[in-house]
Amino acid sequence: MSNVKRSSYRRPPRRPSLPLLAAGLVVCAGLLLAPTLTRAFSLDSPSSSSPTPSPSAAAPSVTPVAPSVATPPPAALSAAPQASPTPTPAAESPAPAGNGTYDYTKPAPASDPVDMSYFSDALFIGDSRTEGLQLYSGIEGASFYCYKGITIFDVMQENPKKLITINGQKYSIVDALSAEAGKYSKVYISLGINELGYYDDQGFHDKFAALIDHIRETQPNAIIYLQNQVPVNPTLCAKNWPSYVNNDKVAVYNGIFEQLAEEKQVVLLDVASALSNSDGILAQENTVDGVHFTTSWYKTWLTYLMNHTVDPALL
Repeated sequence: MSNVKRSSYRRPPRRPSLPLLAAGLVVCAGLLLAPTLTRAFSLDSPSSSSPTPSPSAAAPSVTPVAPSVATPPPAALSAAPQASPTPTPAAESPAPAGNGTYDYTKPAPASDPVDMSYFSDALFIGDSRTEGLQLYSGIEGASFYCYKGITIFDVMQENPKKLITINGQKYSIVDALSAEAGKYSKVYISLGINELGYYDDQGFHDKFAALIDHIRETQPNAIIYLQNQVPVNPTLCAKNWPSYVNNDKVAVYNGIFEQLAEEKQVVLLDVASALSNSDGILAQENTVDGVHFTTSWYKTWLTYLMNHTVDPALL
């Protein structure tokens, strides 16, 4: 067997090519950046920025009227609170003639109770609270221009919604008053709970003054009863309503109602005192959501109205 000498020469190691190095760097960079990019995209996604709200609690079985408090427009929310509203000029239509002994600076005092026939020529203008009065108090004979969520700003805007049906035809509240001119001997107004988020006290005052003028013009023989606002229940409102639904704002509006009653010579009904407790709030047992009443409390409201009427001869 022949002896063959092996060479001591060894092949040098192969160097990686530049394209492979570049590809490796790209892969590494991608792995490092992937978590950051994932987080960035998830922050912008609707599911992350707008979490799915938890289902709200079921409404109590005794709820008479679907809860509704109107959401004010952004301009109203951003406006600064105002001082006491400036009185408007005298009413365009004069108040009904009487012996002038009635004191408009005070709420209507208690009177002898009337029976249900008293409301046969009465009109109620209001929101969902007034709807509850219509549906659950047991009142008979009265007419109602009411709609849940409505505000005095809705009623008196330039092109108001047609919410009232008379003989199959739709009218706005203002136009309905004109269409049924002279029909009513009593007109009850209850608006203000849906306006709590508005910061336009002067506008609130002026719109109410304009509505009173229009009622007086279209229903010249009617006693106008201006009902103030019943306070809310703070505990339940904190759970069910925005923060602007509060008794501080209710008190501001009730002060405006006092001013309007004297200014426009309309009868102020202090429903607030009649339906609130010794702490000056709506008791929890008398409300279903902090704002609307239980059936029994709507009946209490009607009882108050039947025991606080005014003889037109005094006006």
